[in-house]
Amino acid sequence: MRTNRTRCNPMTSKLGRASAFVALNLVLATSAIGQTTTMPLSTIEAASIGGTQQSQISSFVDHWGERAASADAQAASRAQTKLLEPLINSRVSIAFRSSYSDALGSYFDSLTSAGDIGSTFSALRLAGELGTARSTQIIMNGLDSDDAGVRIFAAGRAGRTFRTTAANGPALPANDLTSLINKLASITKSSDDQYLISACVQSLGQGCNLPSKDFLAARALCLAAMCDAAGAQLTNGDSDLESRVRIAMLGSGAATNSLFQIGEDSTNAAVKSAVALGADMISIALSEVINGTMPSTNNRDLYISLVQSGESLLYYALRENAELKRKPVGNVQLTAFADLLQAGKDRDFRNQAALLLGAGSPIVTEFGFNDDRFVN
Repeated sequence: MRTNRTRCNPMTSKLGRASAFVALNLVLATSAIGQTTTMPLSTIEAASIGGTQQSQISSFVDHWGERAASADAQAASRAQTKLLEPLINSRVSIAFRSSYSDALGSYFDSLTSAGDIGSTFSALRLAGELGTARSTQIIMNGLDSDDAGVRIFAAGRAGRTFRTTAANGPALPANDLTSLINKLASITKSSDDQYLISACVQSLGQGCNLPSKDFLAARALCLAAMCDAAGAQLTNGDSDLESRVRIAMLGSGAATNSLFQIGEDSTNAAVKSAVALGADMISIALSEVINGTMPSTNNRDLYISLVQSGESLLYYALRENAELKRKPVGNVQLTAFADLLQAGKDRDFRNQAALLLGAGSPIVTEFGFNDDRFVN
C-alpha cells in the first residue's frame, strides 16, 4: 500500500527555522517578560544607544546587580562575572560603555556603601573595563585607600583603563585621563612601597601604547612619567640594587616598545625623559667600573642586562629625537656597551660610555642635562 506524505515547502521550512532561532534568542535574553539577562551584541557594539537599548542595559544591570549583592557567595560571584561580560568584547562601543557606566551607578554606590574588601575589588574590577569618568574616579579613590592591596590593585586597573581606551576609544574626558596619569606619577614620587611603585610603572607603560593620533599628550605624559619614576628609583632608591634594576627595566622595556612602534609620535619632553632613563641605566654600571667595584665577568649578569636594556632604549629615544627635530636618523648609532662588559673589556666600556655621557657630550648638551648627571 502506498503511504501519502505531505511535502514540506522549503521556504516555509526556512522561515520556521528562522522563527525558532529568534525565539531561542528571546528565551536566552530574558528570564521573565521585560527582564534582560543576556546583553545582545547589537547593543554592546552600537554606535549610539536608543531607548530600547537603554532599557535593555537598565534591565540587565538591575537583574545581575541585585544578584551580585546576594549573601550567597557563589551566586554573587556568578552575577559579578555576568556584569563584566558585556565589556569583554573587542568591539564594545564608546556609547555602550558610557550608558552602561551610568546604569551601574546605583550598583557602584551599593559597593561603596558596603565598604568591605570584596566589594571594593568588585568595583575596581568593573571600573578598569569601563574606562569612563565615573570608573576613573573609583580607581582614583582606590589609589588613595589605606589598604596596600587595594592601592596595588587600583594601579593595575588604571593600566586596564589605558588599554580599554586605546582599544575601544575614549569614554572619558581628556582631563580625567590626565588626572589618572598624574596620580600614578605622584604616587611613584611619594611612596616607598616598591610593589606599588612597580604597579604604577607597569600601568604607565600601558598608557605608552595609547595611539598618538588621538592621544599624543596622554601617551607622551605616560612615557615621561614612567621613565622619570623608573630613573628615580634606579639612581635614588633605597631598596637593593636588584629591586631597583627590576623597576628600571620594566620602564625601559615599555618605553623602548613605545618608541619603536611605527607610525606613532612622541614629544620632546617625553623623549628627554627616555634618554635620561637609558643613560642612567648605563651610568650605574659605569660608576662601578670607574670606582673599581664592578664584579668579575662571572658575576655581572645584572649589570650586563641593565646596560643592554639601557642602550637599546637610548638608541630608540635618540632616533625619535632626530625625527622630531628633522635630523638624519642614520646618524644615530647603536652602542655595544653590554658586549664590552660581558667580554671583560671594562676600560673600553669606560672610555666609550664616558665619551657618550660625560660633561660636554652631545647628549648632555643637546638635552640640557647637568654635566655630572651621568658621569661623576
